[in-house]
Amino acid sequence: MDYISNNYMTLLMLAALTMLLIVNRRMKINGLQYYGALMLIVLGLTVAEAAEDICDAYMLDVRILYVKSAFVYWLYPLTAMLGLYLVVPLRYKLLWSIPYLVNFVLVFIDIFDTRMIYYFRPDHGFQTGPLRMLPIAVLSFYITALGFYSVLILKSGYRSKGVIAIFMTVTSEVTAIGESKAFAAGHSETVTVMELIVYYFFLAAINYSETQTKLYESRIELEQERNKLLVAQIQPHFIFNSLVTIQSLCYTDGDAAADYIDVFGDYLRANIDSLSSDKPIRFESELDHINHYVTLEKASTDVDFTMIYELHVRNFNIPPLTIQPIVENAIKHGALTRRDGSGVVKIRTEEQDGNIIITVTDNGAGKNAALTEKQKEHRSVGIENARQRLAMQCGGTLEVEISDSGARAVIVIPKNTETEDS
Repeated sequence: MDYISNNYMTLLMLAALTMLLIVNRRMKINGLQYYGALMLIVLGLTVAEAAEDICDAYMLDVRILYVKSAFVYWLYPLTAMLGLYLVVPLRYKLLWSIPYLVNFVLVFIDIFDTRMIYYFRPDHGFQTGPLRMLPIAVLSFYITALGFYSVLILKSGYRSKGVIAIFMTVTSEVTAIGESKAFAAGHSETVTVMELIVYYFFLAAINYSETQTKLYESRIELEQERNKLLVAQIQPHFIFNSLVTIQSLCYTDGDAAADYIDVFGDYLRANIDSLSSDKPIRFESELDHINHYVTLEKASTDVDFTMIYELHVRNFNIPPLTIQPIVENAIKHGALTRRDGSGVVKIRTEEQDGNIIITVTDNGAGKNAALTEKQKEHRSVGIENARQRLAMQCGGTLEVEISDSGARAVIVIPKNTETEDS
């Protein structure tokens, strides 16, 4: 009970820091690799102090005090050294550890009563040797180094980190002096944990800021990719052909021209709206967009083709602009390759095992189609765009098979996908 009473705040703060590390274990923060070691060191120091009290109270073998003192003289400078490594990304860490290693060796030798740094009388009285200042000097060396680099950090423009590092330097130095002068005896472990918690929150704040910056940059990149997809989806060549067709109808059939303008406007609006849509739409809306595209395609080409609809299920939702680019590929690179007008594109919907299956097939040239590199690129962009929309918005899949007798695209989506309207 005396151990808990004497170290209550230290143990409580260690528990709180442990909880923070566990809860935020997925957070990638530079420097956290030192936290586990520092926390174990602090816990070890509290146990060492308790061991001395027990040894004195029951007058146990004095060799226990030698081991206890060795641990203390090892762990205090190690805490300062790891604190320096935590804050400052030093190179040549092995070189920086030489003072600590010298201290470690001499303290270890003193366990065998060489009396260079410390020794004990038979009555457990503590005595110092000629090198008694070595552990304190090593401790001060690392604290001073932290202070030096804190000033450099502050001058380099990293004000927040510099201020935190200076705070850690000052508290460590004051506590070390307080231990030697007895006005802050027994508080070193608590101060060390406090510094770790303060620096952890600083690292967490930096991590949060960097995450927000990356998120903002990702949104910018996403917007740019959406614009690229828009350009790839709405071909200038197709728009030009549609406008030429409408223009020619203006001279021959004004009513038909007006109808085609309405269809053309609906087609463009659906493409543009799809870029800002984060949820699936009703299949009927996608079907309307497909019909607008088919109407414009038939009006602007001199080769006819047939559309077949086998819609066994209509009441489902689908990400916008997923079936339309597949139908577009089936018409351009499939049905229109049959110059005799016998090209066919079929859209079939059905329900199987709780999923909606949408199949788009054509009877075009398939693998034998002579496509330019630009046409191949446009086809792959449209397919990949549709595949990403399906995966992100409803967990659906898209598979495309191209054979010698045409192409077949199969979309599988779960039922009851949330829509933009709902």
